[in-house]
Amino acid sequence: MKMRFLGRTCLIVLSLLPAVSTQGGWRVVGSDQPVIAEPGDDVILPCHISPRLSAVDMEVRWFRDAFEKPVHLYSFEENLLKTQDRAYRDRTALSPVALQTGDISLRLRDLRPSDRGVYTCYAHDGSQYEEGQAEVIVAALGTQPSISMDSTQGEQTGLVCRSEGWSPEPEVIWRDRDGNNVTSLSSTTLLSDSQGFLSVSSYIKIKQQSNVFSCLVRSKIPKPDWESKLHISSDFFPPVSGWMVAFFLTLALSIGAIPLLVFQWRRMDTVLFYFLAVLHLREEMGKSCAFGLLHGFITFLIKHQMCNEVITVGSDE
Repeated sequence: MKMRFLGRTCLIVLSLLPAVSTQGGWRVVGSDQPVIAEPGDDVILPCHISPRLSAVDMEVRWFRDAFEKPVHLYSFEENLLKTQDRAYRDRTALSPVALQTGDISLRLRDLRPSDRGVYTCYAHDGSQYEEGQAEVIVAALGTQPSISMDSTQGEQTGLVCRSEGWSPEPEVIWRDRDGNNVTSLSSTTLLSDSQGFLSVSSYIKIKQQSNVFSCLVRSKIPKPDWESKLHISSDFFPPVSGWMVAFFLTLALSIGAIPLLVFQWRRMDTVLFYFLAVLHLREEMGKSCAFGLLHGFITFLIKHQMCNEVITVGSDE
């Protein structure tokens, strides 16, 4: 009889525990939707205590990467700035009036691309602590992409699409003249500057044929798309067999012209020899009729390429 009574007592106590916990507990509610804004804007990171109760005597901490490096810290009814992350100095605030109703939302001024990320709001009343989260997306539309030729990556020529000033990371899409998505053939790199803006550079190899390439740089949030196109003419890439044939044909003609050049050079030497001989005869014979006949005879032989006969006639005399 006694054992039954104890069992009933324990059952009653256990059944009451959840009700007591629900009535005396509280939780922190963040935001399930990201806060999207542009650089330079002021934003509110929503977070509140539920059910609504005063957070004036609580510790309220906002942090992003590390608990020990708060974005903003409020405790014992004052803001503690000594441990605050320097990147957020003079840019954060909690509303004293809102704290009275459990609203621990953070005001962040002069938004920067480097501010993007997930933030945690933490509240502690001395016996219980709870956390919530809010995401910040800094939306910055980059510059119009530019396409240029590039041959530094190996011997094969390619195209490089560049754009800068993006936040968050953009999507790059390559298409050929038929509209086919050829992005899988490209490689893309990202660089971040000191302010957190992203620069994108995408490289793709091009075939040796006429083509039109378009580079589309698209934001991952609802924003206009930037696109650039470049027409690659087939004249830019002469067929391999064509230039090879032209090269060897030029080489063959050059080699074949060597004997002709040698022959012409020797012929010039022969003409020069007989020209000097005529000058010598002129000095010896003066302007006589015999000189005129001899000069005409030698000129006739030279014009008819009879140098060998001239040598023979000269030797007979």
